[in-house]
Parts: sequence; structure tokens; C-alpha cells
Amino acid sequence: MTTGFPILSMAIWLPIVLGAALIFAGQSVSRAVLRQAALTASVLCFLVTIPLITGFDVKSSGMQFVEKVLWIERFGIHYALGIDGLSMWFIPLTALITIFVVIAGWEVIEDRVGAYMGAFLLL
Repeated sequence: MTTGFPILSMAIWLPIVLGAALIFAGQSVSRAVLRQAALTASVLCFLVTIPLITGFDVKSSGMQFVEKVLWIERFGIHYALGIDGLSMWFIPLTALITIFVVIAGWEVIEDRVGAYMGAFLLL
């Protein structure tokens, strides 16, 4: 299955960008705001992965949600992504676990909340 919307790229780059934003916000934002932002970001990252589950064709044996873009034309380097039946489950599962990690660290982490929450989104 090839889609027009880059779901896999969103699932990869959204937590990286949001995690980096939390890390760089660090000390300039209150802990409560950082926690809420981390929870919102992790839920958003999970929601992005739901179309992988709902749109996956179990009858197809090939790669699905394929994205292929010419990245560096001079060297013929492409940015290519795709998932198969096994890896399809790991992406939403990782996003779901990230939500649990943010909730588990809600009251436990007192110092450098932005760095902690951002690091888990970067994973």
C-alpha cells in the first residue's frame, strides 16, 4: 500500500522534533507545562500511528505505506521507508509505551523534566 500522506515519516520525525523542543525549552518553562506538553506530544505521536493499524492490508505480503523520495540527487541517494507485517505492530506499540513512560515519570521526575520527557520522545 502506498499512501499520499507520509505516515511513517510523521511517526518518525514528529516525536524527534517535539522531543527536541522539550529538551531546548528546559529551564525556561515550568515543570507542569513541560509535563503537559510531553503528554500531549506522546498522545499525538500515538494518534499518528493509528492509520498504520487501520490501513494495513494483512493479505498483502509486500512492503506497505512505502515512501521513497530522492534525497541527494547528485549521488542518487533516496529516503525510503516501508513496513511489513511484523514491524507494523512495533511502531504503535512504541508510541503507546511512550505515553505510559510520561505518565509514570509525572510525579517522580523533579529535576530537568524537559530533558527527561524529551529524551523519551527522541527514543
